[in-house]
Amino acid sequence: MPKRHPSLIPLSREHHRGLLLAFRLTVGLPKNRKPDDSPQEQAADTVRFFRQSLVPHFAAEEDILFPAVCRIQPQAEGLLTQLKHEHADIRQLVDKIEQQAAEDGSLGTLLSSLGSILERHIRSEERQLFPLYEAHVSEAEAARLATALTNAIGDGLP
Repeated sequence: MPKRHPSLIPLSREHHRGLLLAFRLTVGLPKNRKPDDSPQEQAADTVRFFRQSLVPHFAAEEDILFPAVCRIQPQAEGLLTQLKHEHADIRQLVDKIEQQAAEDGSLGTLLSSLGSILERHIRSEERQLFPLYEAHVSEAEAARLATALTNAIGDGLP
């Protein structure tokens, strides 16, 4: 796999953490780590991760990356619209999870659904959006974007 453009590394680092969450939500926790983790605990962890990491991450993508991609590659508008819709779907699902955290019935299904959507979304960005950006961005635009992303989300490390 080719090396990611340095300006996108903070987002890719956060994508890695998002994929770990998606895996935990769809497959479950490893048996050697909190095997008694309840759906309510998973919901609380998920909501906390969403608020701390994904809210600023989505804002950085929607306010910084997506407009830059649209400027350098206007044909990407359809992909960008799809990714924005997925952000909205993820937000709504997290809201439902937060509201239903006191109930156990559908919480597991909601968590699993979130894991699936989150994984699919991250893979779309990594496999479609980022290569498109990398193929068309100038070094000057990439430098500007790198500064803006770092100011918005840091270096992507916890």
